[in-house]
Amino acid sequence: MSEPAAMEPGRAPGGGEAARSPSARARRGSGEALPLSPKAAAVAFAVILAAPLASLYFFYSRGLTNLYGDGIAHMEGARRLWDSLTPGYSEIGSVWLPLFHLLASPLTLSDKLWRTGLAGSIISTAAFIATAWSVFRLCREMNRSAAAAFVGLAAFVACPNMAYLASTPLTEPLALLWAVLVVYGLFRFQETGHRGALVWAAVAAFLGTLTRYDGWFLLPFAALFVLFARPEVWSARLQHVVLFSVIAGTGPALWILHNTLRFGNPIEFYNGPYSAQAIYAHQLATTGFRYPTEGSWLLSARYYVEDLKLVIGAWPLELAVLGLVAWAVQAGERKRRGAALLLLAPLPFYIQSLAHAALPLYVPTLFPNTYYNLRYGLEMLPAVAVLSSFLITPNLKPAVHIGAIALPAQQVLLAVIVGVILAQATATFRQGPRELAVVQEGLLNSPCRSDTQQAMIHLLRSNYDGQAVLLAAGKYPCVLPQVGIPFRRTLSETNRRYWLQLRVGVPREVGWILRGDGDRVDELMRAYPQAFAEFELVEKYKFPGEDGVAIYRRRRLTGRR
Repeated sequence: MSEPAAMEPGRAPGGGEAARSPSARARRGSGEALPLSPKAAAVAFAVILAAPLASLYFFYSRGLTNLYGDGIAHMEGARRLWDSLTPGYSEIGSVWLPLFHLLASPLTLSDKLWRTGLAGSIISTAAFIATAWSVFRLCREMNRSAAAAFVGLAAFVACPNMAYLASTPLTEPLALLWAVLVVYGLFRFQETGHRGALVWAAVAAFLGTLTRYDGWFLLPFAALFVLFARPEVWSARLQHVVLFSVIAGTGPALWILHNTLRFGNPIEFYNGPYSAQAIYAHQLATTGFRYPTEGSWLLSARYYVEDLKLVIGAWPLELAVLGLVAWAVQAGERKRRGAALLLLAPLPFYIQSLAHAALPLYVPTLFPNTYYNLRYGLEMLPAVAVLSSFLITPNLKPAVHIGAIALPAQQVLLAVIVGVILAQATATFRQGPRELAVVQEGLLNSPCRSDTQQAMIHLLRSNYDGQAVLLAAGKYPCVLPQVGIPFRRTLSETNRRYWLQLRVGVPREVGWILRGDGDRVDELMRAYPQAFAEFELVEKYKFPGEDGVAIYRRRRLTGRR
């Protein structure tokens, strides 16, 4: 942290770390990153390492880390890269971007890590640690103050909902890492002009575009920043924009190429049968229920702000707004801190997505008064953390005088801001882990609570005999892990070579069929009933509010030894 502000030889009245010596001033002018003191680095690293590891243990020991249907499905996607009739590239689908699955896939070779979701939780926790360290470094270098760095670190780490999300097998923590690294790399490029920093940012952007589609939305804003980052001739600026755009844009290009080669449709992820568009169309056809934010940017903004208040908290949001004001009024620091504004990209991304019915987001304070996709608000947490750090500025007065006592101004302000952040964390967590908004979302929407899936699990545990199972991919994510059926003993539309052969007959190794209302198996059995003549209905379930399912088993041959 900052030293007590008594005047020292060679120290300027501003009190910032960069003003302590001629060598520090020289580093400031050159854009060179200022070194951390060993004490500050040790404290920061201890917090960054201990907090997420403790969170992972805390939530995992209470059975809360693998609630989300998306998380369970991500583990299926990662496991299928190894455990499948057709392992490898053919198991990469059309909608979910592949990087998280690729990173988690080696860990899913462990049955325990796969079934519990820990394979993905480990990736999320590691990403959280790296992001927290990057936020700390970014805040320190942008503000030239260790106190500011600790404000940013506290705002990021002391968010209970983020701590929970970092313990789950979901993709948001990994996406946050790439976004922060993009901003950090672009800030370093602006400061130094080194192409290495620009390439760093571009590679991080490339990885981000293979993690979540939010990363695609960031690209044009980042390219625009590169164009105006440095006072260079226009030919040099354009060269830098092209360099960044080619590297970063390779991610979307590869994904479009994958969809073209694998599915014959370059935008299969956007309008294919498993896309958000198709899911919404199915919802409208079956229930007639429209997303409440559809068609209204203003209402979409209201829902997203309500989400931010629930998952981040009103006080950190107010600190971030004050930090944004501080950024705007400090003309001398405005430009060099400008890269931080790129972290605000999730705000327009989600508002326009809600307005165009690309995704639903429900908050308990607004109709339909429930919890759904609240975790999307946490993508604004890096912006909140960095903007809050702007409240500790390099030109603060050296000391605050309380009577005859002189206190270091930065440390006083640090204590106040961190106190506000910790008070918000305490208020958010006061009712226990299960009442956290993002945990509630997982509990209320967990597919494993489905009566249908629980009935299927009960039946198969008692009767499954090791034969292969025909089912629609991703339809019943809790059944296979809980019964203990490996994916290589299943056949679905992802196994295209085998799937196409079902029109003329079902392979002898397939002994079971799980047929859901309107799913791909249902469509196939309706179109080619003769191919399934050897199967008989074992059980049929139809619970209120859930799609029905019929379970078939191959008829046992009698009279043969």
